[in-house]
Amino acid sequence: MPREASITYEQVAAIADAIKAAGGKPNPRQIRERHGSGSLGTIHKLFQQWESGQSRQIEAALALPPALQRAILEFMDQELTAARAELESKLSDAQQAANDLAAENERQAGQIEALETTVEDLQGEKATLAGRVAQLETDLATARDEAGRERQAAEAARTELAKAQLRLEAMPILEKENERLQGALDAERTARTDAERQAAAAEAKAAGLADRLADAQEHQKQTAAELAKSNSDRQRLAGELSEIQKEARAASSQAGQLQGTVSTLQRQVEEQAAIIKTVKPAPAAKAEKPAKTTGKAAPAAK
Repeated sequence: MPREASITYEQVAAIADAIKAAGGKPNPRQIRERHGSGSLGTIHKLFQQWESGQSRQIEAALALPPALQRAILEFMDQELTAARAELESKLSDAQQAANDLAAENERQAGQIEALETTVEDLQGEKATLAGRVAQLETDLATARDEAGRERQAAEAARTELAKAQLRLEAMPILEKENERLQGALDAERTARTDAERQAAAAEAKAAGLADRLADAQEHQKQTAAELAKSNSDRQRLAGELSEIQKEARAASSQAGQLQGTVSTLQRQVEEQAAIIKTVKPAPAAKAEKPAKTTGKAAPAAK
């Protein structure tokens, strides 16, 4: 878009008329100095327009009545000489103005070239800044995502910390419960050992009674006289054997129940120990505490 001129024809004409009225010879340089702004090329074009208007005024003056023309013929001869000198002066001023215009054009061409270089540099910087802005926006989005993940991790960490604190507060209760369960386990182990002993004794007694029954049957074959007595003894032994077998079955049932209870208690103790280990490592002395309180070794599993 062309730039608007900072000087008009009316301003150039007014300054030139003022210089001419003061007895001077106006030229573009003087007009620019008096106006204070404007390009020499624009001022020169407007000044030529003003000069052409001055020439038309002279032609109009020559179209005077014949009486007046005769009166000024002699004066014209004198004025022609003065006009020739003035034209030569104007030609010199025009040449000086042309030289000034050439210098001004060269200066403006240099300025235009410098401005074009500056514009190219600014466009390159703009593209670089646009790339940096895009990268910064990407980094900002990444940082926001990372901050969101860190907030979620922090929330999870706070939740785990709260759970750990609750577990830590419950540790004394868990330790007491562990000690109680360990004591109950030791008691159940002792009871199971006693039941196994009773069952073994019952089985041995049953085996002895079976041997005695076999001997009685053999003795029955040997003597018929003792058959009645043998039958009576056999019935009695059979009754005792039945009672002993009932006791053996009851002892086996009790041993099975005790075995299930011991397994349940062992599983509870292992779960409590696992919960305690997740909160803090148990001291070595405390891990050996159940063995010291019972004073008995655990029976071997059958």
